[in-house]
Amino acid sequence: MVGRKVMELRNIVTFLQAAEMENFTHAANSLGYSQSTVTVQIKQLETELGYQLFDRVGNRISLTPRGEEFRYYANQLVSISQQIKLIPMREPENLHGTLRIGILESLFFHILLPLLPDYHKRFPNITIQTRTGSSEELFSLLRHNELDVIFTLGQKSMERDCVRAYARESRICFTAAASSPYAGGEELRFEDVCRMPLILTERDSVYRRALEQAAALRDIEVSPVLEVDSTSAITSLVKIGLGVSLLPDYVVSPLEKRGEAVVLDVPDCSIRLWQQIFYHKNKWVTPQMAGLIEAIRTAYPA
Repeated sequence: MVGRKVMELRNIVTFLQAAEMENFTHAANSLGYSQSTVTVQIKQLETELGYQLFDRVGNRISLTPRGEEFRYYANQLVSISQQIKLIPMREPENLHGTLRIGILESLFFHILLPLLPDYHKRFPNITIQTRTGSSEELFSLLRHNELDVIFTLGQKSMERDCVRAYARESRICFTAAASSPYAGGEELRFEDVCRMPLILTERDSVYRRALEQAAALRDIEVSPVLEVDSTSAITSLVKIGLGVSLLPDYVVSPLEKRGEAVVLDVPDCSIRLWQQIFYHKNKWVTPQMAGLIEAIRTAYPA
């Protein structure tokens, strides 16, 4: 229509922040605006679009069905705008900013940590912030935009509101010190291994849960001699021969190569989980995010 006003990008940014925080006052504070400014911007946007974006009930707001649909396109518009601004500084060494990574502790120490020196050389001005936690905790933080990307271990999954950018299968192995009496190389029964002195992670950890499920199917009780919430601490205890543990292959393989531990042969128990990287579907994939995903894909092909 002739004379129709072009939508202001700042109004779209305000809309996205309000949709994220579900509160005009909180959105205003985060953007450095007054609440009245946010209200005016949203009304301008709704007038230009010709439909209501938010339902307003008391102090709470929620997206209308059309608002949900517009949110997808609004993210695309802001993403394109940000990419246009980055045209003069596409080289990684010219990028500034922060990359917030949520990650399982074992993945941090054994997968990500060895890649960080090269990543830092490529993105020298990017500040990396890491946060460890369970998959459930990390997904919650991702959905509240407190993390940019998460690296988890668990069952292979598709999340309705997240994009899975990487998936690689990992075998979860029983392991013991190379000098352990259990490291003779013969086949062992799962039932017998469960009676050995087990050093395990806490009950809510992903591979402890997998072990408990496998044992429950056979009516076997799992009673560890030690529960430790650190995979690194468990590997130290295994190496000195204190007991047997259940650990991912990416943790055990370096110990095997150094002759410090062995994988026990337990043919009647096969536990496999997936390393997976996710980011929110409404998140713009920044160059530093893409660089991290690329680094992991290259070093550990799926």
